Amino acid sequence: MYKIRIVMLMLQFFCTNSTAIAPAPVPIKPPTQAESNDSFTLDVLTVYNPLSSQCDASPLVTASNHRINEKKLRIGAIRWMALSRDLLKRWGGRIQYGDTINLQSGDASIDGFWVVHDTMNKRFRNRGDLLFDSKVRSRGKWSNVMVTLWKNPVSISFADPTGHP
Repeated sequence: MYKIRIVMLMLQFFCTNSTAIAPAPVPIKPPTQAESNDSFTLDVLTVYNPLSSQCDASPLVTASNHRINEKKLRIGAIRWMALSRDLLKRWGGRIQYGDTINLQSGDASIDGFWVVHDTMNKRFRNRGDLLFDSKVRSRGKWSNVMVTLWKNPVSISFADPTGHP
């Protein structure tokens, strides 16, 4: 984002005779809830860690081909999750990799926004897995978790541990 802004400022400087440059503010749309029918309940929600014993031979690469930054994961700066195949658009579901969802489980430590970047094993149906560093959290299981799909998330920052933008 900053690189783009710097390039824009340089272009503006070299393309005009003005010496005083004031960048125009970039409007950022807040996330908006998708259609009302994009809420559903997960039967089971669990925790997984990026370990080869729980994943495949390359546990730091998700199914969406994103690389997991272990430092950001450890401090909670990224909140990624996996969903069962029946929920993903690639296998006939309604959620795509990169979609942001809002979880409501009643547990404040996991409630909030999560981004879908991974896929669970094909034996699971209507389930989700939350990605945590093994030093932060290695266990957790919740039932009947309410999920709401959000669209246009535009750079939601997860520095806030609650996951709220």
